[in-house]
Amino acid sequence: MGEFEITKAGFLPNISENFGYFRQLAINQMEKKQYVSAASSLYNLNSCLGEEYLVTISTARYNQAIKNRSVYQCNHCTMLSKKIINKGEENESTKEIEIPTEILISEVKVFDVILPLIDSIIQKSNTMKIWICPECKKENEIDKTVPILPKTVNPFFYKVVWDCPIRLSGIGNKLGFNEKFQSWFDNFLQEINWQEVLYRKEYKNQHGFDMEESDFKDKGDRG
Repeated sequence: MGEFEITKAGFLPNISENFGYFRQLAINQMEKKQYVSAASSLYNLNSCLGEEYLVTISTARYNQAIKNRSVYQCNHCTMLSKKIINKGEENESTKEIEIPTEILISEVKVFDVILPLIDSIIQKSNTMKIWICPECKKENEIDKTVPILPKTVNPFFYKVVWDCPIRLSGIGNKLGFNEKFQSWFDNFLQEINWQEVLYRKEYKNQHGFDMEESDFKDKGDRG
């Protein structure tokens, strides 16, 4: 791993060597399921970007960022959505598939309905929260509705990611942890990679050449 280059005040430094080192280290540790090391490597990778391009790690800020993009899926009706088949290959194509109707959460109105006596005893509550699908006009229970981000908006570059999952003791807490961590890892890495793209563009604007050319010039000067 190299040191940051000495650069003019206000100019972005060359982070290519450090960035490449920590990115590969993070990927290697994730493949070995060394979760603590993988997370630590991502934190170091993120810090390479400096304050202006740093990806924020906060569940609260992430939830706020995706609030206007998240949807509820109706449990009663469906809609057509386009799916890419064989993406990136020569025979790539698009087909329409049927999925549960997606409604922006910002457009959903939640109501409280009074439960029958038996249900209220079972639920330990006199009311239940529901929302009405604007397409089919049928009721959906909030407790049975999971907010999701439509695949059409992924990858989502919000410069923020939710807090790193923590594996607690006990079998129940370990079940599904790898999937949760992998999701966090993949999203965090995508966010960092996108910030690196923006960093590289600004670096080239400032210096007149990209970071790899800078490495070449430095080695040439020393030769």
